[in-house]
Amino acid sequence: MKNLKVLSTAILSIIMSCNIATASIDLNNATEEEIAKAIANVLKQNPKIAYDSLKAYNENAALYQKEKTMTPLEEKLAEVLKDNPGLVVGALHIYEQELRQKELMQTADLYKEYVAEINGGELYIGNPNPKYTLVEFFDFSCGYCKKMAPKLNKLVEKNKDLKIVLKPLSFLSENSSYAAKALIAASKQGKLKEMYFKIMEQNRITKEGLDKIAKEIGLDTSKYQKDYSSIETQNLLNENRVLAEKIKIKSVPTLVLEGMPLYAVEEVQLQRAIDILREQN
Repeated sequence: MKNLKVLSTAILSIIMSCNIATASIDLNNATEEEIAKAIANVLKQNPKIAYDSLKAYNENAALYQKEKTMTPLEEKLAEVLKDNPGLVVGALHIYEQELRQKELMQTADLYKEYVAEINGGELYIGNPNPKYTLVEFFDFSCGYCKKMAPKLNKLVEKNKDLKIVLKPLSFLSENSSYAAKALIAASKQGKLKEMYFKIMEQNRITKEGLDKIAKEIGLDTSKYQKDYSSIETQNLLNENRVLAEKIKIKSVPTLVLEGMPLYAVEEVQLQRAIDILREQN
């Protein structure tokens, strides 16, 4: 209970600076319910107050823990905040939503700026001359990416006008780089799809295991090894890394449909996004 009151003093300092008294009530004589409504109104208009208050408290906890002489009005407001923590929690939730929405809009603008570069690439499954392009930035060592693979396969089967461009990254392990090189080498012999899904089925990636897959899917092993180790292959991986940095890819899998970020991971959601595009065209 003491911590709640201490935190309330941190919030108070910011709320008071926002002229809560403009709520057209006499705070000194107002009931707790009236004060709570006034505070709620201030936080609704500027939910960032709650964030700034918690930040100030976290950065200066020792200062707020010190005994402080409070005026009767400050005591009254602190008690209201202590008894109504939902006021602050609700404001924080609203502010987080605002930040998330702003971030989504910024991401969409950034992706649109680089849409041609995002959609381009020689590693793909599906229609080579598509109406719609879905891009996946992924890491072969990522468990979620492994779960995404069969969903992408079903999307390609259901949507004959869809191309899925694969952008392998190596965020998680050096083994991811081995697998990405194997994928590129297999693509040189028209076996990208087979290699992609075979690798995604592996629990553990090793260079030896990749060589074994290359033989299983019928690759010319001499050419495979040459392409695996080529400068061209390394350059392609570097291009993916640079692009991911430019558009601020922070996690995998990241999906981009016609330049728009997708935050869906289920097949039905991805299919719906494609259907919406069709309805708009």
